Amino acid sequence: MFLRRYRRSKDGKVHTYFALVESVRTDAGPRQRVVAHLGELNANEERRWQRTVVFHNRQGDAEQLRLFPDDEDIALPDDPDVVRVRIRDVGWTNGRRFGDVWLARWLWQHVGLDRIVERHVPQGKETIPPADIVAIEVINRLCQPCSEFALAEHWYASTGLDDILGIPDAVVTKDRLYHTLDQLLKAQVPIEDDLKQSLGALFQLDYDLLLYDLTSSYFEGLAEDNELAQRGYSRDHRSDCKQIVIALIVTRDGFPLAHETLAGNTRDLATVQHIVNTVEARFGKSQRVWVMDRGMIGEEALAFLSEPGRRYLLSTKRHALNEFQNELASPGWQRLGDNPDVEVKLLQRDEVHYLLARSKPRRAKERAMRRRQRRGLAKALKKLALRISKGRLRKRDKILEAVGRLKERFPKAHPFVTIRVGATHREFTYAWNVAKFKDALRRDGAYLLRSNQAGWSAKEFWETYIQLTVVEHAFRVLKTNLLLRPIWHHYSGRTQAHVFVCVLAYALWKTLDHLAKRAGLMTLIHKPDPRRGNAAPKPRPMTPEVILRELSRVQIGDIHLPTADGRQLVLRRVARPEGDAKRILTALGLEIPERLSHDHVL
Repeated sequence: MFLRRYRRSKDGKVHTYFALVESVRTDAGPRQRVVAHLGELNANEERRWQRTVVFHNRQGDAEQLRLFPDDEDIALPDDPDVVRVRIRDVGWTNGRRFGDVWLARWLWQHVGLDRIVERHVPQGKETIPPADIVAIEVINRLCQPCSEFALAEHWYASTGLDDILGIPDAVVTKDRLYHTLDQLLKAQVPIEDDLKQSLGALFQLDYDLLLYDLTSSYFEGLAEDNELAQRGYSRDHRSDCKQIVIALIVTRDGFPLAHETLAGNTRDLATVQHIVNTVEARFGKSQRVWVMDRGMIGEEALAFLSEPGRRYLLSTKRHALNEFQNELASPGWQRLGDNPDVEVKLLQRDEVHYLLARSKPRRAKERAMRRRQRRGLAKALKKLALRISKGRLRKRDKILEAVGRLKERFPKAHPFVTIRVGATHREFTYAWNVAKFKDALRRDGAYLLRSNQAGWSAKEFWETYIQLTVVEHAFRVLKTNLLLRPIWHHYSGRTQAHVFVCVLAYALWKTLDHLAKRAGLMTLIHKPDPRRGNAAPKPRPMTPEVILRELSRVQIGDIHLPTADGRQLVLRRVARPEGDAKRILTALGLEIPERLSHDHVL
């Protein structure tokens, strides 16, 4: 075992780094394996190593080990202060994930959340700054989300955050985390306001267009003491659970502006006026464009958004297409650039602009879905008619109940069939409405957008509307990557704080995503597929999830160098990033430190 020297130029200087290396036998022959990176040693440290490191052979005889292969043999000095180290007994202990939490902390500081939270969450009598505890919760949510209990009991100690923050794991308790959540919630509005300013300055964001949407998240457990936990329309398909509704507003770039946590039985239609008024009260009433989906728009909300000073772009409900049957069937459609899959037609009635759009992929999807449902419904109706004709189902209320269940199973097909249930079981008939079916075919794949924004082209209307996928993606990240769901908190305040932490983590997620795209990381990393032999590897999507996972492999730990007199030199070091992790950091212009704390002797 020996030390190997590496050189790297930086800032016009040549830096020398060392790693502890051993020779190992492999199927491909002798190879050298890095046991641990020791970091940079200056000239004095190098001479001290050369002077003091002694190897003890099996016979107990001491001899100078050539740690630096290029150096000449050095006579062992007769010095009582010489430390004799048993190189063969070197060990690596206390290895913990470091790279991902270090990057998350860097993102936290980069967007200014360290200063923002410190400004608005008072420390009071706390010995640990609440801003650091909030940082721990947000970093956990970003890197490896878990409950507050698991964070305090296991996760924090498994990371290098104690070295980064200088906060020992013993003081990161569940009670302190919960108390900090309570304090954080009180400062939600000013923190979001300051974060808007910080993100806007960092990425030159504009807020003239806002994307607004709702989602739901379900609870595990009864949540009997949580007034927000109510039953309602579940977007998670968990109608068996209580839930909350989350209203989220993001920019066209996907950065969060504001959010609210609402009761689980809140109707979409009831949120529009409240949310718009809240945003206008906080950020001023300006000529911003609100982009929303059709589920939130009723007559009252439409009238509200049509008031002077407000602009909107909305998707209408499907039945609104009935007023445009002639326009759907007539020529005059235009393509959007080179995209052959979407055709549009811009219309104007009074002061309102309408955009008819039809998408070939959506049309194919809707027709395939309706075809499957029509076949399934036809088969089920045939079976039901047979049961009734054979007298297995006689009571009218039971027949009606069976018909109701079929309508629930086949919502895309039952509007095209007329079912009649008479006074007796022998009067059960059904017939398909061919004309109605043909009308639906003309509407397949069609959208109807509505706006009071003047001066936009058909292309601008369409490209602005499809940006709603940005907020939909935000919800997917919140639920899947940041594990917003399920919710376990028994109290409404803790539930709201949990959502807030997730939104802050999403702000860091989006920041990393933006920086990665700016650095060209989308196609930088390749992963060979061993099943394909010598075929060229495919590029991997460079998402924040992939970046954090690769950097989590960079560990911090203790290198133990046992001495002949029974002591140990302990060197705390961060493993040098290699492979994908190194390329990521290089592209982002970042460099992980090699050490964060002082070495010591046990």
